[in-house]
Amino acid sequence: MDYNNTFTTTGRDCYHRKMKALLIIAFIIFGFKCCFAQTDSVSLINKDNAEYIYNSQTRSSNLSYNYSNKWDFDGDKKMDSLYFIGNGGAHAYFYLQIILSSDGLTRSFPTVQIDMPYVATVEALKKWSKNPGVQFVVNDFNGDVNQDIYLNFNNSFGVIPKAWKNNGIKTKHVLLSFIGNKISVKDYY
Repeated sequence: MDYNNTFTTTGRDCYHRKMKALLIIAFIIFGFKCCFAQTDSVSLINKDNAEYIYNSQTRSSNLSYNYSNKWDFDGDKKMDSLYFIGNGGAHAYFYLQIILSSDGLTRSFPTVQIDMPYVATVEALKKWSKNPGVQFVVNDFNGDVNQDIYLNFNNSFGVIPKAWKNNGIKTKHVLLSFIGNKISVKDYY
């Protein structure tokens, strides 16, 4: 029996096992960093509006965004409530919920989902148009003095609500306006 050859093979096997173990440890550490990347973003982006809100769709409290008391959508000179309710996913999506001060009714749009519920500027919308980086803008787009909502929910989880389709909506780029407490939805071109 050739002991030199046996030792070399065993040494090579030991080296490969150590390298395999190091690679597995590196992938585990990398995986944990990726898992916590989205939850870390709350501390960096829009933390003033982030909170945990109960989502009746998932039956759990999920990271959500509360934009209440910032805008008057219905023209009654009182601030209304606007929320993006999170789904709790690893790549979270958020659906729109609006409560007007004039009637106190909750209007939820669970199929209108975006993944970046951060207020963008009109200038960003003009510059980037329908780019997925601009998903939510509040402005008086139609000149009626009330604030309107631009939404870009052109993603695989966003679905045009049936009622909107029945009223002629064809795209996932829309403007929401309120005339009193009645909603008006139009395609954004």
